[in-house]
Amino acid sequence: MVSILLSLYKIIQWIFWLYSLFIVINAILSWVPILNNSVIGEWLNKIVNPYLNLFRKGPLARLAYSTGIDFSPIIALLVLYFVQYYVLRWIFNILFRLFA
Repeated sequence: MVSILLSLYKIIQWIFWLYSLFIVINAILSWVPILNNSVIGEWLNKIVNPYLNLFRKGPLARLAYSTGIDFSPIIALLVLYFVQYYVLRWIFNILFRLFA
């Protein structure tokens, strides 16, 4: 059972890493409109924008509008890293203690 939990933990870690990579690539593609409107850019927008839109509300939206710089990818990555390194580890530590 522990080996299954460890495998599941590694798969979830890999998914978090991949999604973080998608956010970074999407942010870079947003600097070049031709790339952002390509097939890959539109596909990444469909995957990443629902999560990024959570951080494009309130004071961050006003800041992005006034400065022209979108800080939502940075905030989204920080939240994703927090969940990955603290919340996920906490949950799996509890599960390992239960099934070990």
